[in-house]
Amino acid sequence: MHWQSIPVTVTRSPRARKVWLKMRSCRGLEIVLPYSVSASEVPAILERHQKWIQTHLAQLSARNEAPGQNPLPETILFPFLDRKYRVCYEEGPRARLSAKGDVLHVYVPPGEVLSGALILQRWLVELGKTHLAPLCRELAAEHGVGISGVRVRNQQGRWGSCSARFGISLNAKLLFVEQHLARHVILHELCHVEHRNHGPTFWSALRRFDPLTDTHELRIRKAWAELPGWSKLRADRDR
Repeated sequence: MHWQSIPVTVTRSPRARKVWLKMRSCRGLEIVLPYSVSASEVPAILERHQKWIQTHLAQLSARNEAPGQNPLPETILFPFLDRKYRVCYEEGPRARLSAKGDVLHVYVPPGEVLSGALILQRWLVELGKTHLAPLCRELAAEHGVGISGVRVRNQQGRWGSCSARFGISLNAKLLFVEQHLARHVILHELCHVEHRNHGPTFWSALRRFDPLTDTHELRIRKAWAELPGWSKLRADRDR
């Protein structure tokens, strides 16, 4: 459905205790309803939160991430690397990317914006493997933490994870944050090798590794909303 030309998706969650509104980068508005709220109340909910919706839509528009806008970037900045890339687009029969120094040449079939975003995401993952994985191994060795391996992916909902077999998975999007924040996320996952939950012993261990844990935790939680929209697009978004 649409509301004032804004795409609206309505979902239900058994965990929801109240109505949640989420403005999704490049997608539109998502409304999460608890089962106690009827879908017939959606129009009234939209009208009641009109100011909030318009404010967040304007924020997306300023970043070129509102529904209908082209989210493909002209420049890409990686604070982790202290490096900026310029992106040039050309039409081509298939999506591909060629990197020459700090310039990316992206070839995209006509009208296939999503293909351009996905090829940039694949490049992002390869860059993450080059820079994030070695840092993780370095920090594991420094703190005496045994890990079985490191994977880098373009994860959709978390900065990192630690498997039951002590494999560390890192989000390539960590390149979009400052290096000290990326280090904190890695240390967070390394602590899970010994402490499998977020109990008091976990936080004590993390604070020994990173004395600025409390400050870094607050900052990394906010950083997700600042990620560029193209890095969060999914291949199944229109299915």
